[in-house]
Amino acid sequence: MAQRFENASLVLGPVNGRSAALCRFAGRPGADQNTTTLAVLDAALDFVERLEGVDDVRALLDLWKVAHVWGHPPVPDVELPRLSKTSTVVAGHLQTLLEQLTPQELRELGIALSVDHDMVALALELVEEAAAGSREFEARTMAEFEAENRLNEERIGDAVDVLLLEAPGDWPPLQRSALALALVWDIADLIMYAAELSAVDALPAPVLWQASGADHICASVRVPVPETDLLVWAKIDRRPFDGRPLWSQATTLGLWGWSLRWQHTDGTPVHYKAGRAASMAAARWRAQRATQNLLTDPYRAKSPVTGDPLITPH
Repeated sequence: MAQRFENASLVLGPVNGRSAALCRFAGRPGADQNTTTLAVLDAALDFVERLEGVDDVRALLDLWKVAHVWGHPPVPDVELPRLSKTSTVVAGHLQTLLEQLTPQELRELGIALSVDHDMVALALELVEEAAAGSREFEARTMAEFEAENRLNEERIGDAVDVLLLEAPGDWPPLQRSALALALVWDIADLIMYAAELSAVDALPAPVLWQASGADHICASVRVPVPETDLLVWAKIDRRPFDGRPLWSQATTLGLWGWSLRWQHTDGTPVHYKAGRAASMAAARWRAQRATQNLLTDPYRAKSPVTGDPLITPH
């Protein structure tokens, strides 16, 4: 076994339970006991673990771009994000891996990972465009274009519903391909999480969290902001999530926001860093990393709004 994802065990635990723990960390709680999902994820991680030409695991953080690039036909005057050679190889392997699954296995994987309805709809549009060569609009006015687009969205919605209403063995090829493509995006995201956890050599300093309820936790970091006697405050909140699972049996995905701040002596808040994560555990991890970075090198802290330094050496 290569050592590329070794440091992920600091958060996820032993390698033999890594895929299940990764699903929980990445906000896919319905997947951590599903044998098909764990087998697919084990195979994907093993491939990336052995992939040659990756000198730094941080090169795999580029995998977040897969959903924005892989499977998207070129569009005139639209520049897609650049996907690295490594991420292209990983995405291609995932595509092959998923295309080899039976329709029943794809359905099981989609339910376990709570694959998003709108992402499957987008994937179907892309798959159709790739099969047809392009999509031609016949509209001559903006009103006609909007009406045509609306009719196309309704048609795509009906086509996606085939995945819900028909037995997997009766799925048309394009719908099956669309589901496989959407799952490529999801599994690439899971591998990116593993890379993120593996990019550090040690756990960040612990933060003492105080739970105010199921949807909110906060903490006062017991180290003052450098050059002050003020404490850093970290906060995590559940955020609204617009996505919805394709299958009703799937678990609704969560979304968590995290932020770090402190206050001037006059009470004015100073916002340092914030972000979003797919689980409370991931939000806590990122908040703790940001706190550690602040305390390690405070003079690199900059305002997310203006880019100005937040702490100026005296």
